[in-house]
Amino acid sequence: MADRVSDPSRTLLVAGKEFADHLASRRFTLVLLLFLILCSVSLYEGVENYSEKLAAYSDGTAPVPKFLGYPGWMPEKPSLLVVFLNLSSQVLSYGPLLAIATGFDLITRERWSGSLKTLLSRPVFRDEVITGKALGGFAALTLAMSIAVLIALALLLLSAIVPSPAELGAILAFWLVSLVYLFTFFSVALLASAVVAESGSALVWSLVAIFVFSSVVPMAGSILTDATAGTPPDVVDLMGDPHPTEEEWLQYREEERAYLEHQERIGATVRLISPQRNYQELSVAITNPRFSMWINPDPFALRTPHPGEDPLPDLPGLIALIWQPIVAMLALPAIFFGAAYTRFMRMDIR
Repeated sequence: MADRVSDPSRTLLVAGKEFADHLASRRFTLVLLLFLILCSVSLYEGVENYSEKLAAYSDGTAPVPKFLGYPGWMPEKPSLLVVFLNLSSQVLSYGPLLAIATGFDLITRERWSGSLKTLLSRPVFRDEVITGKALGGFAALTLAMSIAVLIALALLLLSAIVPSPAELGAILAFWLVSLVYLFTFFSVALLASAVVAESGSALVWSLVAIFVFSSVVPMAGSILTDATAGTPPDVVDLMGDPHPTEEEWLQYREEERAYLEHQERIGATVRLISPQRNYQELSVAITNPRFSMWINPDPFALRTPHPGEDPLPDLPGLIALIWQPIVAMLALPAIFFGAAYTRFMRMDIR
């Protein structure tokens, strides 16, 4: 049975072939170019917006005498990471299409042409084939995301904006999160390609998955939250009292706060099923943490910290605060790829 041991070199050989096939594919090249054009336009707008805000901050022309009732509120120095927040909006919307275009026919195409049966008749095992195909697709997506990030850095440098080491670390974290997000939908497409017999059907089911994750899951989460959160505290009873005491008002406020927190916990748990919501929340947490619900749940706590107030957490502290969407983000592609792997290993190829 020693000759049945998988050889990593064969896996890498399959991965290299798949990567070369993607680069030679007109479909992949076209979708990649459209994706990069959209990202470039968004990045250019983001750099221009950042430069304007930085200039206004530097010369003190940002008019903010009062904000949300805080007369002492002062604007913070803008962070260049907001440029990558612009990029995240394009990756969020169009990244799944690029990922699906990369993976929806990896298996169905070879089954239809008969090349899969020929491939498996050679000294290469099924686990090497499916793993190599996944690595080749992931390499193609890594190339696409790396080009997008390099375009962002090039635009910043052309504008004489140099990221600090901490900002480079955040950019690296954003790049990794974006890769996991793209691989999630690549794994969905790979699973569809392993389950159905035709590429057209695999493409349709992959697009259906995008719709389910982006629309159906949040809608179902709202319905489930309303159904399970219980009955909110009734202010009508309190308003019916012509002279409510301060203790009664405080009790109502406390009950309302507890209800809203319970409702948000249920909603946040359901939203973890949606890779779009996870990616959106992680992108905000990395690029603009003051507006992240996981870090700053108080929407009014947007003032620049004064001495003695807690500053924003560093990257390790940030990870500790947003571990739930991180775990969900990593679990989803693992589940989909595991299902595709299992299906391919049991596939009847005749």
